[in-house]
This record gives sequence, structure tokens and C-alpha cells, in this order.
Amino acid sequence: MKKSLVLLNLIIITMILGGCKGTIDTIKYSNQNKDSFKRAYIISSENSEYIKFKFGRFQYGGYVPPIDDELEKTKVIGNTDTIIKQELENHGIKAIIGKKGEEPKDFDLIVEYKDKWRWDFKKILDELEILFISPNGDEILAKSNFSIYKNKELHNYPTPEKEVPKMINELLEN
Repeated sequence: MKKSLVLLNLIIITMILGGCKGTIDTIKYSNQNKDSFKRAYIISSENSEYIKFKFGRFQYGGYVPPIDDELEKTKVIGNTDTIIKQELENHGIKAIIGKKGEEPKDFDLIVEYKDKWRWDFKKILDELEILFISPNGDEILAKSNFSIYKNKELHNYPTPEKEVPKMINELLEN
């Protein structure tokens, strides 16, 4: 009986911890090989989106999470652009960070991102979208989306440092 309870508790803990991560969906629209990317221009975001904290409620049958309020535009949260730069350089792609409209001429890839954050005892990454765009800016080559939505009440405190490496790996896979 004691062994059964221990085993049951281990199974429950494993299920909870296994469900504590967000999802990453990556789509490639072009058959470009990652080896064709030598230089990237990362467009640094001018702001982040933020969801203010709200309490859910307990009712018969369990906890009911709150419905999110409208997003607020806020100053940039975190260092997502720097993490993207580090990860691209780990893959052998020289990267620079700059502003939209100031793109230099000698690069193979534009990288844009959009981040959304929420409060859960600290600011956590709620969603992140990274786009790989052609050098002339007219074609999306690939995009990767991270979201904790299904697990917004039960997560592993996602940050760009945790999620961007996985997203860049998926974007650059052949």
C-alpha cells in the first residue's frame, strides 16, 4: 500500500512537471539552407506588451483562471534582442542589433521579434514570436512562436534565456 502511494505521487508529480512548459511552433516558408545565412540584422523592439496580474477564483470543482485584460504597451522588458544575437552567433551567423528602417545593405537575413510578458511573482515571458525575413524585407522565410497559454497558471517561469535557444535551433534546422 505504501509503495502504491509513493508510485502514485511520483506519477502525479511527473505529470505536473511535464506539463509546466510552454509550446514552440515553428513554420518555415522557404527552403533556404541555414548555411546561406552569414550576417543577420536584428530589429530591436521599441516596446513590449504586458498583461497585468489578476487573481483567479476558486469554486466548486477547482480553480478558475482570470480572463486577461487588454495588453499594455510598455518599455522593452528583458534582453531578448541580445539573446537572439548570441544564439545566432552560436550558429555561426554574425549578427548586429539596430532599429527598424536603419538596416545596412550587406546582410542575408532580417530578424524581428515581438514579446508579451505577464506577472507571476516576477515578470515572465508569456509569448514570443521570432521572424526570419528576407534581406529586402518582402518575404517571411520562417517564424517561431513560443506560448505558455495552455499552462499560464502552471509554468517554469519562462524567459528569453530559456526559450530563444530552442526557437533559434528550430528556425535553423534543415
